[in-house]
Amino acid sequence: MPLVLCIVSLFFSRFLLSVSVGLMLIWVIIFIKQGDNTFRSVMSKAAKHILIAISIWMVLLILDVFRSGFTNDWLEEVLLKIPLIVIPVYLLFLPKDTCSFTNSWLIFTLVTTAVGFVSTVHYWLNYEEINALLLQSKHVPIFGNMHHIYFGVIVSLCIWLCVHFYKKDMHRKIWLVCGILLLVFMHILASRTGIVAFYSATLIYIFAASLKAKRYTILIIGVCGLVLLPIIGYQVSGSFKNKVANSVEDFNAVQSGQDINYKSLAMRIEAWKTSGRVIAKNPITGVGASRVDDHLQQQYRIDETVLYPENRVGPHNQFIEMTLAHGIVGGLLLLFIVLIWLINVKHSPAILAGAVVIIMSFLLESFLERQQGILVFCLFLFSFIQLPSKK
Repeated sequence: MPLVLCIVSLFFSRFLLSVSVGLMLIWVIIFIKQGDNTFRSVMSKAAKHILIAISIWMVLLILDVFRSGFTNDWLEEVLLKIPLIVIPVYLLFLPKDTCSFTNSWLIFTLVTTAVGFVSTVHYWLNYEEINALLLQSKHVPIFGNMHHIYFGVIVSLCIWLCVHFYKKDMHRKIWLVCGILLLVFMHILASRTGIVAFYSATLIYIFAASLKAKRYTILIIGVCGLVLLPIIGYQVSGSFKNKVANSVEDFNAVQSGQDINYKSLAMRIEAWKTSGRVIAKNPITGVGASRVDDHLQQQYRIDETVLYPENRVGPHNQFIEMTLAHGIVGGLLLLFIVLIWLINVKHSPAILAGAVVIIMSFLLESFLERQQGILVFCLFLFSFIQLPSKK
């Protein structure tokens, strides 16, 4: 099944990820040739609007050829974004009320937990060395071929999957155990992006769950737990404590005007300022997705930034990335997708929290500029988008 292959290879092989997307495309073509009516029956207004917005995005990418030329950079950008169309269509064809669908997400959660376990053991075996690196804006090594920032987001996302399926699936004990383990692993392994995304999502979940149940004691207990959890994590986890210390150091460097080189948070703020100046020069059309880095590096030089060349990072914000690439239209397209998505999943507090995890990652990373980010975004969005009927 392409979905299972995609889920497993997400952690270990980019080649197999591409193969899984190719299989999804073949699957869709077969369904279409057979005259399958499933696609129309699950095309809710939200799914239709999001697909239209993504299609416009793809058209903008293709039209970039007129300013970028038929270059390798342009072709790579188009090929990178093709899953934005293939995966949604495949998932809309796929029946959502089957055990195989639920089990696919259980496999995803189990693999995430296994990777987290191996990575945590490796951290404990190299405790002093890794903790020292964390104070230098480094990260805890993650087992497999998963970027640490994306792993942090996936761990946060899987926690909310555990909450969602715990109430619905017969494998309740497995979901519970995975949820608890992932919560522990998150405070040890996750990047600051994943941790911030998780706590932001938790706050939204508490409010949504209390409003849905009309029991405001949930709100009070939830807020107290939200305050206590990071305090406990800070006291228990050395890596979490060092991440907090490093973040405070970065923030102080920005506030006091100290050297911001090799300080992750400070470098991002400088990148946001530089990106803003590039956008101001190209507000309508943008600079083209394949030319974002060229224009950004040029602006760094014009501004005579204090950052060393190796520290002149990209936008680290998907909304800024889209606006840089395609102008105001690009930024509004992504904002439109996000708003439609939030409105669609507001009925389910756990799925809403999962959506917030990904949206928060958009604010802290150019999340859709890597294959892994695109696949996680599409898989989660179109797996849990509300259907037109309650059948």
